[in-house]
Amino acid sequence: MGSMNVKQMVEQRIGDMEVLPNVVMKLLSFTDDDDHSLKDVVAVIQNDPSLTTSVLRVANSAAYAPRTAVTTLSRAIVMLGEKMVTGIAIGSCLSHMYNDSLDGYESVKGEFWNHSLRSAIAAKQISGYALKDIQGDFAFTAGLLHDIGKSVISDFLIGSSEMLRNWLESGQVEDFIQAERNLLGTDHAEVGYAISVKWGLPEILCDVIKYHHQPGQAPEEERGVLYTVHLGDMVAQLGGSGTGSDNLAYKIDENYKDYINIDERNLDLVFLQVQDEFWGIKSEIFSSDRN
Repeated sequence: MGSMNVKQMVEQRIGDMEVLPNVVMKLLSFTDDDDHSLKDVVAVIQNDPSLTTSVLRVANSAAYAPRTAVTTLSRAIVMLGEKMVTGIAIGSCLSHMYNDSLDGYESVKGEFWNHSLRSAIAAKQISGYALKDIQGDFAFTAGLLHDIGKSVISDFLIGSSEMLRNWLESGQVEDFIQAERNLLGTDHAEVGYAISVKWGLPEILCDVIKYHHQPGQAPEEERGVLYTVHLGDMVAQLGGSGTGSDNLAYKIDENYKDYINIDERNLDLVFLQVQDEFWGIKSEIFSSDRN
């Protein structure tokens, strides 16, 4: 089976994917729009009874332990923040993608969500060290979506893990992204970009997905957030939360230092913050699963 044939099948799979629910699309559009208010977010969520219930349940969960019951959507959103609300919407509406196993990566059920959530939390924390202002909520959402291409490309990698690892160990390829490209004629970042374009995501989110392993290739004005997500991805992997056979099989672009002022001590702090926040919110997002 030639690489062009595989690439065409991947493209067909993308073409057959369902569009994102309107509520998720609208919440994602806010990540690239400073001109919205709490009322706008409430207006989107209140039209989706299932998501409203999920948000209120998370706000009242043990992870947040409010002194008094949270009974209004606006208070719940203020308490959780838009990043968490968007995460609940993504986790709830796309749980069939995030919570499934990625057999082509030898990744067990739930591991993809763990990695994506840890990457999102790490990106949010790292955004505070960026040399130019980057919104933490945006970095969180970008981190959550960066590896979405793996959900499609995984099936085409089944049975190839040992060969790809041999390529890496022998130096035949530099990293896993090149191994994917050599085998299939495409890679998970390129596939993720195609998915994000199909979904109509904001352009900067599409570019984060496309360039998250090669941030230096992104437009200059986007590189700050690209390096934030790039580092967040690496922090998640170094913390033991990868997506299977490709864990720690990528290179860190050392040029992040031109965009992010973070030293080893602060990276250690980010590791701890990721651990704390991850365990506080993981089960709450998926306890609100619609399926």
